[in-house]
Amino acid sequence: MKNYVTSYIKTFLFFSILAAALLLKSGEYSAAEGSKLEGVKALDQKTDYQYDLNGDGKVETLRYQVTENDEKHEATLKLYIDKKLCLTKTSDGLLYRVYVLDLDANDNHLDLFIHAVLESDGVKNAFFVQFDGKKFIHNVPFEINKLTKKYSTYRYSIEKTDGKGNFTALLDTPIYSPAIGCYLCYVSFRMEDGEISIIPSSTYDLFKFSKEYKYKTVKAFTVYEKAGSKTAVYKVKKGDIVTFDKMYLAKSGKVYFRTINSKGSKGWILSDQEGLFAEQPAWG
Repeated sequence: MKNYVTSYIKTFLFFSILAAALLLKSGEYSAAEGSKLEGVKALDQKTDYQYDLNGDGKVETLRYQVTENDEKHEATLKLYIDKKLCLTKTSDGLLYRVYVLDLDANDNHLDLFIHAVLESDGVKNAFFVQFDGKKFIHNVPFEINKLTKKYSTYRYSIEKTDGKGNFTALLDTPIYSPAIGCYLCYVSFRMEDGEISIIPSSTYDLFKFSKEYKYKTVKAFTVYEKAGSKTAVYKVKKGDIVTFDKMYLAKSGKVYFRTINSKGSKGWILSDQEGLFAEQPAWG
C-alpha cells in the first residue's frame, strides 16, 4: 500500500524531480514543438521550444534558464524569445517552472504560466503572460491563496484548459481530512479581461490516485444519502474496503467526502471523523 502511494506522489512531483536533474546536467537541448499545442505543456530549462506565440503565422523559439543564489535563497529566471532576453524574474525559492497553454483559443495568443518553486514543491509568485511579437504583455498574477481563502494552496499545478478562458488546477489537500488523510482534487478558475476568478462550486472531483486509493475499514461507520443529511443509505463494517471520489464543502464550512463500497453503492461521510481506516495517504 505504501509503495502504491509513493508511486503516485513521485508522479505528482515529477516536474520537480526533472527540473532538479536538468540543473545537474550540462549541455544544450532542443525540442521542436511547432505551433501546435495540446493541453498544458511543461517546459524544461535550457531547451528550445518552437511555438507561434502571437498568432502571426511565424514560429518563435522559446527558451529559459534558471540560476540559483543559495546564500540569498533566491532563484532568477531569464526567458528568451528568438535568443533575445525578454523577461527576467527573481524570487525567493529553489527554481522556476514555465508552462505553455492556450487559455483562450479565440485571442490568437498562447499563454505562459510561470511560477517560483519553494521547498517540498511549493508554488509562489505565479503569473500568466502573453507575447505580442516584441515583448510580453498581459502580466496577470495568479493569486490563488486570495481566490481560495478556505483552502491550503501551498502545492498545486495547472492541469487543463478548455480554450474558453476556463482552466483547472490540481490542489494538494486543500482542506485536510482526519477521515481520509491527504488527497488531490480539482478546482476550476476563469480568466476574463485580465482578471482571474474562481468558478463557484461546492462539489469537487478527486484526482485519479485519490479515487483509486483503497481504504480498509477498522471502525464501522454510517454512510448518508446526501452531504449533511440524516438519511442513512448503508453501513460500512470493519474489514470492508471503500474508495472516495468527491469532496463537498458546505456553507457551514463542514467538509464531506463521497464514499463508494465494493458493490458500487455511494453516499457521504463527514470529513472530521478519525480512526476509520487502517491506513490513509499522508505526505508532508
